[in-house]
Amino acid sequence: MALVEITAGNVFAGANLRKLEVGAVVEVDDATAERWKATGKAKDTDKKKGEKLFGELLAPAALSNDLIAQLAAVTKDRDDSLEQVTKLTEQAASDKIAFDEQLAAVTKRAEEAEAALAEATKKAK
Repeated sequence: MALVEITAGNVFAGANLRKLEVGAVVEVDDATAERWKATGKAKDTDKKKGEKLFGELLAPAALSNDLIAQLAAVTKDRDDSLEQVTKLTEQAASDKIAFDEQLAAVTKRAEEAEAALAEATKKAK
């Protein structure tokens, strides 16, 4: 579990998905804390206390082994999906760069052709 301070106004969490206010200090699982920090929604805090989110819900004593296994599988799937989204986003960014370079080259060639046509038309008159 990690204590984090909310830095963004668009964070919803807890069993009822309530909105967390900017500056609120909450205790969440490590994976959630890392994800929120990576996206700029939260930062580490030096405060000693914070509101527990998900704490009672995820207490191992309250869950059966089957539910714990299901939760672990869903969490792994979520993490894998987030990793895939990140990879695809990076691939799309590099593809866009390559496309922009090709578009610039074709545009330059078209502009040169138009200039040559204008010059030829001018000479023909």
